[in-house]
Amino acid sequence: MAQMESEAVDSAEDLAEARRKLAQGLADAGGGNRAILRLTDEELAVIDPMTQEGEEGLVPSPHMSRLTAKERAMAMSTALRSLVSRGLIELTNVEELYDLMRQQEADGSENDPDVRTPVDIRMTEEAALVLNLRRSAERALAAELTTSAGTAYALVYIHSAELFMVERVTTGGLHLFSLTNSSEDAAQLIQALVDPFGIADRDGRTQKLDPNALDSDNVGQPLQKVIDNSLVIGRLMVLADSDGALVLTYATDRDLWTVTVDEPNSPKGILAQAVGAKTLGRKIAGLLKLPEQS
Repeated sequence: MAQMESEAVDSAEDLAEARRKLAQGLADAGGGNRAILRLTDEELAVIDPMTQEGEEGLVPSPHMSRLTAKERAMAMSTALRSLVSRGLIELTNVEELYDLMRQQEADGSENDPDVRTPVDIRMTEEAALVLNLRRSAERALAAELTTSAGTAYALVYIHSAELFMVERVTTGGLHLFSLTNSSEDAAQLIQALVDPFGIADRDGRTQKLDPNALDSDNVGQPLQKVIDNSLVIGRLMVLADSDGALVLTYATDRDLWTVTVDEPNSPKGILAQAVGAKTLGRKIAGLLKLPEQS
């Protein structure tokens, strides 16, 4: 037991040191949002077991979720070739793999989704970094954004006060990864998704909503009009060990409103407000703070 505890401490210290070095490297490079990798749903499914078989992790896979099991197997086969050609992975058992594939072609099992070809993959540092940061965050901010074109997603993996990885997912299933050492810079990326047309103009009066009467007769005409005419609807939720804040955003061609719940059964209740760009940015950045920063 003592040895296991010691290994756990070492692992935590190694992770903290890795985060510190990565954050320092970003700071030395001038900060800002640094794009590091882009992957499709099916490419992620190849390198990350958590997204195989269509299983949903923290971030959905919009394209893969629409495919049948057979189509998914074919898509992953194509994605494997793409990853190799892009130099993101190396197959270390390629000769064994070719022999097995030839055998599957001979017995007609190459298109059977229940028959798997084992692949031994060695990833580049960029791909390994993305997977490690996906799995080891202290907490995360999940964003779901709905427009007439469909639903897009984003996740900010919060590792420390100076290290954030942002994963944006398009409606077509393209995952865009970037790193930053600033909560304000990470918030800018989410704000651009929530308010893509820069509609947020000025702050309005805060309105307290009755959680037991969230209907058109009780939320008030201004908010109800915004909800009915929204072009972009955002849902931002803090994912942590304990229940976190929830912010809903409603953007029309003229206004952007937020509806905020700091925590379940919050003493502040549910607050609605038309917001300007600065307030929206501060609100999103606040969702990215770790408990000791609050």
